[in-house]
This record gives sequence, structure tokens and C-alpha cells, in this order.
Amino acid sequence: MKKVSIIVVNYNGKNQLEACLKSLVVQSFDDVEIIFVDNASSDNSIEYVRDVYPNIMALSLSENKGFAGGNLEGLKHAGGQYIMLLNNDTEVAGDCISNLVSLLDGSSDIGICAAKMVVYGTNIIDSAGDGYSTLLKGFKRGEGKHAEAYDTEEYVFGACAGAALYRREMLEEIGFFDEDFFLIHEDTDLSFRAQLAGWKVMFVPTAAVRHKVRSTIGHMSDMAIYYTLRNSEFVRIKNVPLGLFLRCLPAFVGGTISEFVYFVLRHGKLMLYLKAKRDVIKNLKTMLGKRRKIMKMKKVSNKYLYSLMTPIWNREFFSMKINKFFHG
Repeated sequence: MKKVSIIVVNYNGKNQLEACLKSLVVQSFDDVEIIFVDNASSDNSIEYVRDVYPNIMALSLSENKGFAGGNLEGLKHAGGQYIMLLNNDTEVAGDCISNLVSLLDGSSDIGICAAKMVVYGTNIIDSAGDGYSTLLKGFKRGEGKHAEAYDTEEYVFGACAGAALYRREMLEEIGFFDEDFFLIHEDTDLSFRAQLAGWKVMFVPTAAVRHKVRSTIGHMSDMAIYYTLRNSEFVRIKNVPLGLFLRCLPAFVGGTISEFVYFVLRHGKLMLYLKAKRDVIKNLKTMLGKRRKIMKMKKVSNKYLYSLMTPIWNREFFSMKINKFFHG
């Protein structure tokens, strides 16, 4: 059994694979297995991997199951003590996996390690772990800031699944991705469940990853907008305790209004907005059923969860939201 199982999910990303997979096979930590999951691509991605990287387990799905479903399929074939997820449009530094593994090896209460993701070709942060704000929505911590500003190992709310290491023991306790998410915020959901169950998440700045951001689904594409709007609601319905929701209610109302203004008035996505919210209502019964199971696993107080959240008036967070509103 290998210590780390690395799952790379792909959809028509053949042009990204050489850099990604090459960076994996030259890691300083070699007690790994690599599982490549192809979501019914039409660009011969699976043939490329099987031909060029015969030692990689290459799985071909008959339909596109999204990021969530693809990783769920990969997990079925993974035997590692730790599970690493990696986007197909990333390149990892040579000691990245070693540094992530060292952290989990030394801390039994940590269930997730977040890598330091930097926008490819720049020195700008894509994600220094994930945060969860009092707007009741997840966000990329440090997005748009200089990479040097995030060199401290520290506890965070969550991890971007584009480059993160998960403890199998934790996944067996709380479950893995929710396939109903398809893509976007499935990692927020998983991080929230981990926090509710008492597991901690650590940002590891020495685990560096370069990321070609949104090279698969695009920036502000209809797909990205729809799943962002729908799945952020799924996260709230499933995971936010009632007392915490009430404490954050004023910020949540303000965030909901600004979300409507941003997507509907600024970007003209009324029909997409309504479709996303309609589908939340259609799935409400299912999500409430999942919520009941999750709340039975809750081991921490609402006060503790609130202490991990980012207040709306946090200077850096507020500045990031304002900049996105006017320039995003």
C-alpha cells in the first residue's frame, strides 16, 4: 500500500497534462500512487496518459461526473493512508507532497492540509487555504495578494481541493465529496463537515503549487456562475447550525443583496440566477436530509466555528470583495 494516493480529475485538458503529471513523477516523496480520472473527454486525454505514463492508473468514465463525481470514482481505487487531490492545470514543486505529508504525520488532529496555490506565471496568490465569511460563503484566502505575504503555517477554515491532502481516517468518518455538487464549493462543503466534526485544517506555505486558474471552466462562464450560486446555498443548508446562521443573519442578508446586484444587475445573469435558486428549492428536501446526518456528527460549539470565520469588516476581506465587485 502506498502512503499517498494522488487523484487527478480531467475533462478535455490534454494540453495541461504534460506539465501536471511530469511534476508529480519527479516528486522527492515517492511513496505515492497516481490515479488519473478522465470525465469522458473528447480530446484523447486518456490515450495520452496511457501511452506516455503507463505506470499511472488511468480510469475512463463513460460520462462527465464533474469534479466531485470524478474524485469519488478515483477514491474507490485509492489505497493510500492520505488522499491528495490535484487539478489537472497545476504544477507542483518538487517537495510539495513531502511537506504536506510531514505535517499530517506530526499532527493527528489535522484532517486536511492546504497547499499554497500561486497563479501560474506570476507571484500572486490563487489560494492560501480557504476561508468562510460571516456572509456565509466560502472564499479563496489571500486571492490576488503577493505570495510572500502568506508564508506562515497556520490553521484555516478550509482547503481548495485543487491542491490539498486529506487524511483517510477523516474521510471515513465524515464522508468525501457530495456528488450532487458536480463542481465548485464541493471542497467548502467537505471542509465545513470536517470542522463540525472537530478536525482541523492547516495551511502549509512550503507546499507550493502553480495553478492555471479556471483553464477548464473559464472565468465568469455560465457554468461557473450557476454552480457558484447553487452550491453556496447547498453548503449553507447542509452545514450552518441554526444559532450560527442567526448570529450571521445581518451580514448574510447584506451579502445576498450584493450577490443579486453583482450577478443580475452588473453582469445581466437574471435567468441563470433564477435557475440556480430554483434548483436549490428543488433539492431542498435532499439537502435537509443530509443536514440531519451532518448535525449528528457535530462535536464543536457554534462559538468555535464563528471564531474560524472571517468577519465581513475584516480589512483584507472587505477590500477583496470591493475589488471583485467593481473589477471582477
